[in-house]
Amino acid sequence: MNHSRNTYRGLIFYATVLLILFYGIGYRGLWGPEGRWAEIVREMFLTGDFFHPAINWQPYFDKPLFTYWAIALVKVIGGGLDEWAVRIPSAVSGLITLWCTVYIGRQLWSKGVGITAGWILLTTYGFLFWSRTGAADMENLAAITLAVAWYVRRRGKTDFYSYLVFYLICFIGAQFKGLTALVVPLLVIFPDIMMDKDWKRHLCPSNLFAFMAGLFVYLLPFVYAGLTANGYSENGLAMVFQENIQRFFRPFDHREPVYVYLYYLPVLFLPWTPLLLFAIPFMARFYKRLDMNGRWLLIATAFIFLFFTLSGSRRSYYILPIFPFCALVAAFFLDRVDIDGWKRAAITLQRGLILLACILELASPVLMPLITEKIGFVPPRGLMTSMVVLGATATVALATGGFSLGLLPLPHAIRRQVTGLVLATAILSGGYFCIQQNMLDTFRTERPFLLGLKAEAAQLGPGHVALYRKNIADVAFYLDLDGPIRVLTTKSQVLSFLEGVPGRKILVARGKDLERLKAFLPEGWREPTVSARIVPWSHKRKARLVAWMIGGDAGR
Repeated sequence: MNHSRNTYRGLIFYATVLLILFYGIGYRGLWGPEGRWAEIVREMFLTGDFFHPAINWQPYFDKPLFTYWAIALVKVIGGGLDEWAVRIPSAVSGLITLWCTVYIGRQLWSKGVGITAGWILLTTYGFLFWSRTGAADMENLAAITLAVAWYVRRRGKTDFYSYLVFYLICFIGAQFKGLTALVVPLLVIFPDIMMDKDWKRHLCPSNLFAFMAGLFVYLLPFVYAGLTANGYSENGLAMVFQENIQRFFRPFDHREPVYVYLYYLPVLFLPWTPLLLFAIPFMARFYKRLDMNGRWLLIATAFIFLFFTLSGSRRSYYILPIFPFCALVAAFFLDRVDIDGWKRAAITLQRGLILLACILELASPVLMPLITEKIGFVPPRGLMTSMVVLGATATVALATGGFSLGLLPLPHAIRRQVTGLVLATAILSGGYFCIQQNMLDTFRTERPFLLGLKAEAAQLGPGHVALYRKNIADVAFYLDLDGPIRVLTTKSQVLSFLEGVPGRKILVARGKDLERLKAFLPEGWREPTVSARIVPWSHKRKARLVAWMIGGDAGR
């Protein structure tokens, strides 16, 4: 009977994971850093060179190679390179991270801690956002949690095989984004080894030899890339030093206040922040009453937070590696804490937050006209209907405790309340990312604008297309030309392009550069031929793309 229940819980959980992580993942246009990964992989296939990443044929070894190769593998299997292919590796990494989180919780405490932590992590805003975004951060997170899960599985063993697999996971993970895939797992397991009071047994030849083997595997792609550079101007290992060591001690960008993660973590961990803010102080206050694994979890979580705080370079998504452990902290609090006052207060506050979200969704037919009147926002077709449906469904789940589905093997006193919370949160989070976010993407017009230029650019060829001031990866990807696009940075280069290139030509720029460009464009060419549409309420008018189609049939 217990086996059947656990199978049922697992099937429901992983079916929900697959739905929320993968449904509609390719609908939205490329966003932010995604353009870099997409364009690098596109050029790898054009040139046949998979060891020297470039954007618009300019060297760009900012990240290691394996993230690009993961996208390339999806392209080979699926036959196309689009938004879907760019994001699939991140979604798969999210699935791996969730499995490892559930496994760690189950092995260290109970099935209740494991599956509850999985549900909490799955429905966290920061985790879902980056699981559905094509970048290297989720691959990095998957490697970290997989390494810790392996350590938990082989805990206490000192044989070469155990060490080797651990270091291979870490070093292969480091080939996706950086050395945090090695440092963070070591930070996590260090307290456990020290608390074991037998740490000296890890100072053995098998540990050292396994580390050297993992390091060798890590270095191989960089060494081969260096040996086959043939004029390629960037060195992968030099970029590893710059992006990992130099950023930590002497950052050259991304400088944010030392306290910034006290803001980013609660925001990105929404909607489960209230529960986390109860769980951490409780575990700290009653530290001596925790079991050994609970103490380890708390110290490891603190070590991760301290590590990223001490780094001189800080960004919101750098703190992602702490998310699985925060989910485990919250689940541990729900499953293992026997002080009902803390639990009741935490659950009450958490339910209040989710209920407020449900009310806002249900009230959208009343609130949306007020928003439209205030800022001019006009909701896309179907948005308000989806808000009402999701709000109503989530409210029912919250009120009925998920119809007592028994999804969470938690203590009986809170099982119904937490099950309702989990289901309501999954409905709201999944509905937003799978449905509403895709609806809102209709307001982002960069992709349709560039696809509108694509046919014209393909007829002209790369020599007749230019970018002003900046090498924009999204432009290169969507125009899909088979050669480099010119990047013009000075007045003389712009005039040379306009007057020296025969026939029709296209010049693309950002709206923020429009006035600067108008100052030296010839008379009659100062207004762009086409501009990406900007909705009235947007604050990003200067970021929109504009283009001049000059000469020939363009009439200029």
